[in-house]
Amino acid sequence: MLKNITILLSCLFLFSCSDLQDAAKNIDKVKIFLNNLFECTFSGLYETAAEGFEGNDFVNCVVGFKTDITPADLNDILKNIEKNMGRTDRQKGMSNRIIDLDLILYGDLVLNDKYLSLPSDDIEKYSFILEPLVEIAGDIRHPVSKQSFKSLLMELKS
Repeated sequence: MLKNITILLSCLFLFSCSDLQDAAKNIDKVKIFLNNLFECTFSGLYETAAEGFEGNDFVNCVVGFKTDITPADLNDILKNIEKNMGRTDRQKGMSNRIIDLDLILYGDLVLNDKYLSLPSDDIEKYSFILEPLVEIAGDIRHPVSKQSFKSLLMELKS
């Protein structure tokens, strides 16, 4: 289904996090993988406590870049990076993980299928996603609510 979407150059954002081994080094490895594929803008690193389970603190980062790769193909690339870095099937959901790469925005695309939900619902739920997103794209507007990410973060914190 996604293969039929005509994609021009879209600005998109990924959320990356790690809480196993040396989490900051894991994020640095992701930066190398992604910089070899795209011209990326990275937020700073944000350390947060695990949410939804007892676990190690996470190191979080948001990455922005432009591409004409379809969302489905890009998601496959991200899952391959995770696998190459040692992520296993046991590292799913609310659990510790060596790396987690999630496509959270793809331009103004709104998509809900069994593989991808864009924009990610987590954007409006978690400050650990919104804070780094605001750092690099605070004035960009959410494709559904039409509020700026900066405004959404202020609401979430109030």
